[in-house]
Amino acid sequence: MNKIKAVIFDMDGVLIDSENHWQQTEKAIFRELGIELTDELLVQTRGLRTEEMVAHWGRRFDLDSVSPSELMKQYDQRMVETMRTAVPLMEGAEEAIRFFRDKGIPVALATCSTTTHIDAALTRHDLKKYFDLEVSAASQMQGKPHPEVYLRTAELLGVDPVFCLAIEDSFFGVIAAKAARMKVVAMPDKEEYHQERFGAADLKIRSLREINEEAFQMLQTI
Repeated sequence: MNKIKAVIFDMDGVLIDSENHWQQTEKAIFRELGIELTDELLVQTRGLRTEEMVAHWGRRFDLDSVSPSELMKQYDQRMVETMRTAVPLMEGAEEAIRFFRDKGIPVALATCSTTTHIDAALTRHDLKKYFDLEVSAASQMQGKPHPEVYLRTAELLGVDPVFCLAIEDSFFGVIAAKAARMKVVAMPDKEEYHQERFGAADLKIRSLREINEEAFQMLQTI
């Protein structure tokens, strides 16, 4: 039984309701190139870093006429502005963060979004004050499902990964945290909630409002 000594939140789809914004921006960027990405196709790139997303579609479609770096730049710039102006907070997000802070447990952020995206989102919703640490896997790290961002976050917190709890929405994120030997709460998108693969998590929730004392005590006993 490993007591929880640190909590690590993913950002997109967990703290902020940004997944649809990312997907709509992805659609728009590629539509301008004459490529129509369906919702079914977009499932393939959910949770990937921008670089990985562009590389993924580059393998599938003919993108020889466009610079991958220019595509990434356009995508990220559009999303930074969206983060600053349009992306709402997930229901119960601030309360969930405060739940752990009130217990004296360090709280960190580990995301594949860039530091610019992190700053835009956390500043918009006045959340920066709650975090002991913000770690981006957007550059110089392996993206999820590789566990590097979680291992690095635990290292910077000075906490053994087995004493960390990760809160994730994507399957790649769940696998990344599990590979780092952390406890994991999964909060899948409602359309993915019943997928059996999320059984890899220690707890599955529909909303951060389900982060409460009962859930915490259950996770403590795992």
